[in-house]
Amino acid sequence: MKTLANQNGFTYILALTVLMIMGVMLGMVGQSWKTLKQRDLEDEMIYRGDQVAEIIYQKLLCNNKANLTQNAVIPFLWTINSPNGTVLDDLVIGKDERCTNNPSQKFRLRKSATIDPLTNKQWQIIKPVGDPTRFAGVMSESTTEPFRKSFKSLYDSALLDDKKQYSDWQFTVELKQIQNQTQTQTQNQTQNQNQNRNPSR
Repeated sequence: MKTLANQNGFTYILALTVLMIMGVMLGMVGQSWKTLKQRDLEDEMIYRGDQVAEIIYQKLLCNNKANLTQNAVIPFLWTINSPNGTVLDDLVIGKDERCTNNPSQKFRLRKSATIDPLTNKQWQIIKPVGDPTRFAGVMSESTTEPFRKSFKSLYDSALLDDKKQYSDWQFTVELKQIQNQTQTQTQNQTQNQNQNRNPSR
């Protein structure tokens, strides 16, 4: 009887140990899944936010105003409010714009691009300093800390780097202006270098 009791006690301890190990492993799997899910949402947020910033920049290109300074560009930004709700709702329907070099151009966003994937709600709209009626970009309401700390591989500026929460990631026309200005400068430098290497005879 004593041997049987010892065996039962050993079996009980073994079962508890197995359950504890399984619990730890399940916790690690759950945490890994949560991390992967957040990283996926993070990537989707960047993808959607960039689309919004890009369409604002394209609107300025349409009006030949993309190279203006931040204060000078404000009057040429779309207004936020509309009969459909906000400018984001207008862009889902399609927004016509009379361009400088073309008679008209329609600007349109997919419905999903107007939704913050972290909150599953419409983006918070960013207003430029000095005019709260204009549409300068979008941001999340989420206060969760991001995994990504550097955008060097995506943008030619540090406007989104080292932020403490997702709501600090602001996808604005300024972001695209800096990126395109840097690309233009790089292209010009490359052309000048090529011309210096191959001067006309």
